Amino acid sequence: MIDILGGVFRDILFYGQIHAEDVIEMPGGTGYNVFAGLREIGIESTFHCAVGDDWPFESLKRVSGKSGIFACRNETEILAVYRGVNLNTSIEEIKSRILFSTLECGGDIFEKYAKKMKEGGGIVILDPSPVFEWKNEYADLCDILIPNEREFEVISPSKFKAVFLKLGEYGAKYIRDTAEISKNISKRGNFPLGCGDAFDVGVIYGLLNEKSPEETLEIAVNLGETASFFRGSSSAVIEAVRRSDST
Repeated sequence: MIDILGGVFRDILFYGQIHAEDVIEMPGGTGYNVFAGLREIGIESTFHCAVGDDWPFESLKRVSGKSGIFACRNETEILAVYRGVNLNTSIEEIKSRILFSTLECGGDIFEKYAKKMKEGGGIVILDPSPVFEWKNEYADLCDILIPNEREFEVISPSKFKAVFLKLGEYGAKYIRDTAEISKNISKRGNFPLGCGDAFDVGVIYGLLNEKSPEETLEIAVNLGETASFFRGSSSAVIEAVRRSDST
């Protein structure tokens, strides 16, 4: 059981040039993608989020207003991000002792949830995206951090007990104090959009199942690598989980 705090976006993904050859639309956002991936594994979770009343969606909490929108081209060029009602996510009861969060709903909402979790003696795992929401005081609220390279440069990693660092085509690292464990990818697909979120799913799965840092890193890298062979955001994460031998 885990609590998840993160964004839900209407992902609009173009493929090709300005006059696109194809476009697909699906639910996305790191919060939703991780929720969907863990659900596919069979891990029970409570997803704290907000979906606008302008978009038919599954049974997630709806609020009045416009849903978040994410648009990109070829899964590499971000065209626009509109967070919409994600920034209106309400503070709800925490039902587990582990919180996975992003900063998609705003740093202030993350801070409130993280403090509630820490007051109850729980664990906070943060994927610090979007990193412009980061504040140095968040360091004391986090037990585990899952950044990419750019995010890692912005924050102060020495303050964290554990870091699972996403390195894209170069794999990933686990860092704790002065110790480091590295894991390279063996192959790379052409669709990077869901890779980081699939990696997050692997880290959470490893932690919930009491895997060692090395085992957790391997599971996470393998999921991220597999996701790179499937178009889409949430769809790629779900497909990676389905094809995994580790989960």
